[in-house]
Amino acid sequence: SSGINAEYGEHFVEGVKGMSEPIMILILAWSLGFAMNDIHTSEYIAGALGENMPVQYFPSLVCLIGYTMSYASGSAMGTQGIIFPLIIPVVVHLTGDTEVYVKTIAAAFGSTVFGNLCSPIADTTIASALFTNCPIVDHLKVMTTFCVPIAVLSLLFGDLFVGLNLYPFYVAYIISLLAMVLVFVLFGRHPRRRSLFQVLLDRARGIKRASSGSSSDSDTSERTALLSKGKNK
Repeated sequence: SSGINAEYGEHFVEGVKGMSEPIMILILAWSLGFAMNDIHTSEYIAGALGENMPVQYFPSLVCLIGYTMSYASGSAMGTQGIIFPLIIPVVVHLTGDTEVYVKTIAAAFGSTVFGNLCSPIADTTIASALFTNCPIVDHLKVMTTFCVPIAVLSLLFGDLFVGLNLYPFYVAYIISLLAMVLVFVLFGRHPRRRSLFQVLLDRARGIKRASSGSSSDSDTSERTALLSKGKNK
């Protein structure tokens, strides 16, 4: 029984260690939110923006901020704890449109996951590299190859175009999916084969070289004909 109790105690300590980080992040986020509320940060930012930036661009701006901050910190939850107390009061001051609220909050949720997957200091990156016995650099190359195109397509066809009311969100899902498939077809490749983009690029270079070679051959033949005419004269 003493061994079982000791094992329970070890698991309890490990569980407390695992929960301590998100609890501290929440406490610091709440403290940051209270501090920003006391010094009226949201009102200042809303007044500084004023009419210089249309609210339709606010979701894409929040998405870029989320990408940058989450990559720099390596924590999705930590970035959310910083962004949400800041952006929600700002967007409330800028507009009364609830649809813009939803788009902005969705952009904040989606963008903060980026750094949690691609940042070299993210706990998921370090844990994945350690558990799989893979160098962190190689792991980051693989994750960046997958995540960066998806992040760009999500920002362009999702946050930006949906924020501009060009089409509804479900159309953005379809367009983004088709764009991802197109990127996969063009740039994706087997480890021992070239991608379709590389094949097309090599063919274009071959055609260019062939055309330049034929033109140089024609120039050489013309010069040879002129020299022979001059010798005959």
